[in-house]
Amino acid sequence: MTGATGFIGGALARALLAQGHELVCAVREPARLQLPGDGWSALACDLAAVPGDAFWQPHLAGIDAVINAVGILREARGQTFEALHARAPIALFEAAARAGVPTVLQVSALGADEGAESRYHRSKKQADDCLRSLPVAGAVVQPSAVYGPGSDAAAMFNFMSALPLLAMPQAGRMLMQPVHVEDVVAGLLALLAAPPKPVATVAFVGPRALTMAGYLRELRVARGNRWPLPVLWMPTFAFMTAARVAGLIPGSVLDAETAGMLLRGNAAPVDDFQRLLGRAPRSVAEFLLPPVPAASQSSASPVP
Repeated sequence: MTGATGFIGGALARALLAQGHELVCAVREPARLQLPGDGWSALACDLAAVPGDAFWQPHLAGIDAVINAVGILREARGQTFEALHARAPIALFEAAARAGVPTVLQVSALGADEGAESRYHRSKKQADDCLRSLPVAGAVVQPSAVYGPGSDAAAMFNFMSALPLLAMPQAGRMLMQPVHVEDVVAGLLALLAAPPKPVATVAFVGPRALTMAGYLRELRVARGNRWPLPVLWMPTFAFMTAARVAGLIPGSVLDAETAGMLLRGNAAPVDDFQRLLGRAPRSVAEFLLPPVPAASQSSASPVP
């Protein structure tokens, strides 16, 4: 598994260990890996250097599944979309297929499609396309905006939802379909238990599409704030200018690329995901409720 030190990858790693799986976590900095129990090991691996077949083959012997959960929202020194989202996963997927690994799961992103404009989405799509072409079982998982503790994006939306007033392009009418991280993990576990072949593509989304303003208002209420949230219209050029300035701040999740992705919108039919879970995914109103009991997932159906 790659990406175990990340937001989605870390949540998935903990869930896999709770189910009794043994994990080999390929990470750049093994010291950062904080997982419970002793059913895991760390493999020092810098994906930015794009390890090739000679590196992967010895480590793929006896592996039942490969899960790629690596993703970056912004490039940094030595960390590029091209390397981390495309070339390194492609090398891993091809090595897994040659090694006879039967199942491969790729955590991609909603919007990594033919209409992709951002380098983030285009690089994700390269790895998605590679996996779909290989003779393995598995899935390309494409989540919308993922909410949960530890997410920088969720922290940004929490902050925005708490403001007394917002100004946004299109007055916040861009569509999105936020999904809770626990539902994302539940869907990945279901795919791992019954991997489709050929490789399926599944949108991991919330139960319905919302405008961004609507999402922030529902999140505001879910977090206990009943005061209205006025959203004013902002010229798109002003928003993009602010995003470029924010991009100069280290650690900011907003820059020109992420701003462009927000403007494009992010929604898809929920049917396949709901069938996979065997229930409806959490609504925004339920984002802060306790975890869904595992027993409620027993009726999950495989994705065709």
